[in-house]
Amino acid sequence: MSATASQMDYVLPNELVDGMIAAGGKKSTVSVKNLLLRGFYSGAILGLAVILALTVAKQSGLPFLGSVLFPFGFASIVLFGMELVTGNFALLPMATWAGKSSWGATFRNWAWVWLGNWIGTAVVAVIMYLSLTSGGTVEPSADGGVWQKVAATIIKLNVANVEKKYEALGSLGFFLAFLRGVVANWLVCLGVTMALVSKSVPGKILACWLPITAFQTMGMEHIVVNQFLHTAGPILGSGVPFSKVIFWNFFPVTLGNIVGGMVFIGMLFYSTHRSPVDNVLPKEHDEKLERELAAELGAR
Repeated sequence: MSATASQMDYVLPNELVDGMIAAGGKKSTVSVKNLLLRGFYSGAILGLAVILALTVAKQSGLPFLGSVLFPFGFASIVLFGMELVTGNFALLPMATWAGKSSWGATFRNWAWVWLGNWIGTAVVAVIMYLSLTSGGTVEPSADGGVWQKVAATIIKLNVANVEKKYEALGSLGFFLAFLRGVVANWLVCLGVTMALVSKSVPGKILACWLPITAFQTMGMEHIVVNQFLHTAGPILGSGVPFSKVIFWNFFPVTLGNIVGGMVFIGMLFYSTHRSPVDNVLPKEHDEKLERELAAELGAR
């Protein structure tokens, strides 16, 4: 007996997009408390993932190996239905275009999740400062032990990705930060969307892994990863003022991430796979699909 697509380990593109729209509508009504808590988790786990990637890169001498391990943080966010502002840059506009949300609710979600993500990264940044410097008794050093090298790398990345790559180039630097933000979230939202196409845990993890590895390996700009790096950098003693971090990195990268997620994933998928019917779920009642989409997209 043949099985329908919804009964197999695969979600059809129109089912996926319609389910994302329905979940996006619910997501726009999530309480501020839950937006902050789920955002905190996502920021914190990505901060830990960055430390893992940098530590493995220093221990092995193979930066690519660190990039390959880095996506575990994103995979957990997808599986646990947490809030990552970059994913919401694609999801909430889809619900708004379909009449399931509003731009006011969309901006509300983005603002609170962005803040929750930053709080999570900031807490991990403080913890890592204490750990990497043994409570402030050891200075970051490229010639020291592994932890000292990791701390020195964070400082180097903070200086490079705020002052050297962007501030030094003026308006061109601002545009480059924006452009790299577009590419980063194009890949990140692709990874999240690919994970939603599978109904199995191994399928989800495998599907999201490569796009996340790609953005990390390519050195693109993801705002939540940057929230960690460019909060930890000044704490570790990079000397970069936080005002520069906000203007030359956080601001253009956030704008780029919005365009990358909303236009190249949200708008593209919505335009080509949006079902022209009011019922935004498959005609056959698929409780498992509805439950999984709701959980994965944080639609409580």
